[in-house]
Amino acid sequence: MNSDNNATNLRLVSSNGGGPQRNAPLDALGFVQTVTATLELGAVIDRINEHLVGHLEHSGWIYSTDDGEIREGGEADRHRIEYALSYNGTDLGSLVLMRGRRFDDQEQALVESILGLAAPALHNAWRFRRLRANLERDELTGLGNRRAFEIQGEQWLADCLRQERPMSLLAVDLDHFKQLNDRFGHTVGDEILREVARTLRESTRQSDLSVRMGGEEFLVVLPGADLRAGMDCAERIRQAIGGVRVCARGEEDAAVESDGVAAVTASIGVAALGRHTTLQSLYQTADEALYAAKTSGRDRVLARH
Repeated sequence: MNSDNNATNLRLVSSNGGGPQRNAPLDALGFVQTVTATLELGAVIDRINEHLVGHLEHSGWIYSTDDGEIREGGEADRHRIEYALSYNGTDLGSLVLMRGRRFDDQEQALVESILGLAAPALHNAWRFRRLRANLERDELTGLGNRRAFEIQGEQWLADCLRQERPMSLLAVDLDHFKQLNDRFGHTVGDEILREVARTLRESTRQSDLSVRMGGEEFLVVLPGADLRAGMDCAERIRQAIGGVRVCARGEEDAAVESDGVAAVTASIGVAALGRHTTLQSLYQTADEALYAAKTSGRDRVLARH
C-alpha cells in the first residue's frame, strides 16, 4: 500500500477497511511545515492527528511506544486501523485510528501518505526526546537528575495544585557515606549508590519520581501522596536501604561494618504540598526535615509542616 516515497516507513498492522473509494485533497507542503515546526513528540503526534481528523473524521486515536508512553484522544469505536511507525530502522511507535464506519482503501492510502510525510519530523522529535531523557538521567544510577526534578517536579506540582491533590517530597541522604568511601574506596561507594537507586525504584510507584541530586543525596517526588502517605513511604525506604549490603573489606575503626560487607543507613526528611508552595520551598522544607533527622541521631524519618 505504498503511496509515496516515504511510505516504506510504515507497516499496516491491522485494518477492517473496505467500502467506497473517495478523494481527499492533501496539502502536503502545509502539513510538513506544521509538523516540523516543533521538536516536542507529543505536539508532533497531536498535529498529525489534527490533520488526519480533517480527512477521516475519526472518533478516537491511540499513539503508543515500546517504552510505555501512551497518548490518546477521543473515544474508542468499532472500526480501527493500526500502523507501526518507523524511520531509517528506528521504531517510532504505533498509531491506532478508530471510528464508527470502515476505513476504505483510498483512506488507508491517504493515511500512509500523511504518516510518510510526517516520518522525518516524528523521527527528529523522537531523537530530541531521547536526548532530553539522557540529559535528565543520572549516569551512575539510572535515576533522574536535578534537571529531571526541576522539569518534572514543576509539572507535577502545577498539576497537583490545579487538581487540589496532595504531593509529598522526600529528601534522602546516606549516613556516614564519606567514611564509607574513605574506607572501602569509590568502587564500593558507587555500588552502594546503585543499590540505593534500585531500592528507591522498588519502594516507590511507577508514577513517582526518584532522582539523584548529587553525591549521596536523593529526592523522591510522590504526586497524590499526603504527609502521612509520604511518611509511610519514607519509612519503607529507610528500612529497605538499611538492608543494603555490598561485598567489601576495610579497616576496623570506622562507622560502617567491617565483616566483609559494606552497609549504609539513611536519614529522610519529608515535606508536603501546601496551597502556596513552590517546588523550591517544598525542597527547602524537606531539606530542613532531613537536617533535623541527621542532627537527632540519623537513620530516621522526620517531617516538617
